[in-house]
Amino acid sequence: MHKLLNLMLVTAVLVSGFILYSLEHETRGLEREAARYQRGIADETENMRLLNAEWSSLTRPDRLRALAERFLGLSTLKAQQIVKLEDISNHVPAEPVMNLQAEGTDQIGDIIDKMKQQ
Repeated sequence: MHKLLNLMLVTAVLVSGFILYSLEHETRGLEREAARYQRGIADETENMRLLNAEWSSLTRPDRLRALAERFLGLSTLKAQQIVKLEDISNHVPAEPVMNLQAEGTDQIGDIIDKMKQQ
């Protein structure tokens, strides 16, 4: 009877040892995976900091002003360009500057028709 009890206890110890070893192995694997994710998060955080710094550099007002002047032909607003609402009629012509086509013609429709024919 004692031998059977000892055999069962030894078997239980071996099985529990195997289960504990398996759990430890799985836990270490999960710890390595978590550490890998933490490194990835740290790398992406650093990339975001670099990109934010680059964005701040690219959107500096003096840089944008220089690019607008160089490529778009824009310049800074001058005080003479600011008018009051009441003075707009003095600055805007009463009639359009360009002559419009006769009523009943559809310039955009004609362009679309030409594009369809091609």
